[in-house]
Amino acid sequence: MKRNITLLLIVAIALCVVGCRHRLWFPDAPMSQGSSPHGEQISYDTDGDGRADYFELVDESGRKSCIAYDYNNDAQPDSFVYLDKLPASRCRHLVIILDGFPYDLVKDFYDKGHLRFFHPPARVVAPFPTMTDLCIADALNHIPCLSYEALYYDRRKRHLTRGTWDYLHVRNEAWVGDLDYRGPVILDTFSYLSPWQVVKKQVAQAHSVFSRRDGREVILYFVGTAGMGTTNGTEGQLRCLRIVERLVGQVMCETRGLVKITLFADHGHTGKPFENTHLSKCLKQKGWRPAKRLRKKCDFVHIEFGLVTYAAFLTRDAPGLAADLAGAGSVDLAAYMVPEGVAVVSSRGSAVISEKDGRFRYRAQKGDVLLLKEVIAKLDKEGKVDAEGYIDDSAFFEATVTHEYPDALRRLWRAFYGLVENVPDVVVSLKDEYCSGSSGYSAILKRASTHGGLNYTNSVTFIMSTAGPLPEAMRTDEIPAHLGRLLSRPFPYRR
Repeated sequence: MKRNITLLLIVAIALCVVGCRHRLWFPDAPMSQGSSPHGEQISYDTDGDGRADYFELVDESGRKSCIAYDYNNDAQPDSFVYLDKLPASRCRHLVIILDGFPYDLVKDFYDKGHLRFFHPPARVVAPFPTMTDLCIADALNHIPCLSYEALYYDRRKRHLTRGTWDYLHVRNEAWVGDLDYRGPVILDTFSYLSPWQVVKKQVAQAHSVFSRRDGREVILYFVGTAGMGTTNGTEGQLRCLRIVERLVGQVMCETRGLVKITLFADHGHTGKPFENTHLSKCLKQKGWRPAKRLRKKCDFVHIEFGLVTYAAFLTRDAPGLAADLAGAGSVDLAAYMVPEGVAVVSSRGSAVISEKDGRFRYRAQKGDVLLLKEVIAKLDKEGKVDAEGYIDDSAFFEATVTHEYPDALRRLWRAFYGLVENVPDVVVSLKDEYCSGSSGYSAILKRASTHGGLNYTNSVTFIMSTAGPLPEAMRTDEIPAHLGRLLSRPFPYRR
């Protein structure tokens, strides 16, 4: 009873703290939309006097490529700004990073006529595990994170770190230094208890940061959208996209188009309700012993922090632990390091991934664990596989962007080699209906969607920009190069 009262008090205080007094002034909906002498025209009343004073004009491609203003009070546009004619060198660059949006959801939203200042969204394949710190570090070309999450096993000190404490002190988020706005970390938990209030507050605060006009490039990160996706699923994510669309409209109106805006997310989302899989209990039934330090061969450390569709383990018997995990009904596949590279096991079979000069080889030992035999056979016929079995990297990426496991060879390799400093011994990708993580969070949160795994829904997110079209698909760590070319200046623009 005392715990429940304490929780209610915390929630009540949080709601008071994050209650949003500042709101966007840009209208929720236009006054009218239809044909005009200037083409399809969307009219807005931005000052509340009942008359249209701001206009968005849609070109033949369906994009809003022109904005206009009424300066003589006749409710008709008389001052036009053609956005594509404004060079990036003359414009500020606003970057909005959302937490947790699958590409297919955003593409459908775009196809229905939303976010049309932007060119069409491109697919982005996130690193594995599909966790925020890893993804944004890649997107901002930052130094590698300490580990997949704030809680990890420190091999040098031979014990678990202080997960929550380190999270509050952003020890695993060195990339935060490149941001101009990231909401107060202390409020992150409330993003899952009262997510919409947090999102509104963060959008208002972020707009205030942009309005200060103290930088050529402004990078904003909305962690509150993670709570909307996790607790409200697709409907929560769509609600977030709508308020972001309002923010974009307001910024365009205020700056008279002198801004290029890039919008992207860190990773995808399952879009499915999930339950805790309790993998430690499964392992105990097979004779393994949960421990805080590894002393015996049967000891294992299970990293349990966020409620996500991957799991990490420390052990002195990685092949044995991975084999037992692969037999659990909630596990899709498990991976661990071997001298040749990375071994992958599941109920479908086993394989070893090797790397050579940036190319990867998939050697199936039993079955087809990553469902890649047909893909590789086709690439072999096209001359994209060498005599040793190593595959042309760009060809493999293009062939697997929409695969069940996009770009799986490179992503599984990086999970153990080069992605983070503190690497676990076994990494598991769970089925979408399950999660691994803190039982405390699991007990109090609504669970409508999450992320972390290797498959398409977890892995493929989006990027779009008003500055110009981007390639149809890219990896997260390729974002800096593509935006740099689009803007003709480095991204991020470190001042």
